[in-house]
Amino acid sequence: MKPLKVCSIILGTIFFLSCSQSLDFDQIDAYTISPSIAAPLVFFTIDASNFTTTVAGAPIVTELTEISDFKLFENGFIKQNVVQLDFEFEVNNEFNRDITTEISLLDENNNLIYRFKDLEIDKNNLDFKQKEVINVVTNQNIKNFTKVKLTLSLDDKNTPIAASDLSKIQFKSAIIIHLEADL
Repeated sequence: MKPLKVCSIILGTIFFLSCSQSLDFDQIDAYTISPSIAAPLVFFTIDASNFTTTVAGAPIVTELTEISDFKLFENGFIKQNVVQLDFEFEVNNEFNRDITTEISLLDENNNLIYRFKDLEIDKNNLDFKQKEVINVVTNQNIKNFTKVKLTLSLDDKNTPIAASDLSKIQFKSAIIIHLEADL
């Protein structure tokens, strides 16, 4: 029994020592994490009644403008380590009219930081999608945006929309923030 115990200890020691190598803890210094954060930006559903108002008894077409706050860059880690921003826009236009959407990124004083290419959505287009990528390394000022300004207008401004029109416009947008940070 004793020779079996000695043999087991010797074989166990050889087994554990034969697979070891020196560890290089400096490898951790070269490691970079690259997470991505997805967040909604602006989303809404509007119907025809949002585009009609009555002036002296006659309906007129209007455009809609909305400014929304964006607070994700208040986090210091995100603001310091952001390298790329992906903006994705989806529009479902049930209206029998073309629409144009202007989207701008503003700072806290409403100064323009960035303006996207206008989204020109054809009438009855139920699957409009557009994506725009901004490289933060070449556009450092983009990290200062705190508001999103969106203006939606009908291209045919001469023909009023009937209040009884049941068509809707659904707008969805998201931002994907790509980060890189050393450990």
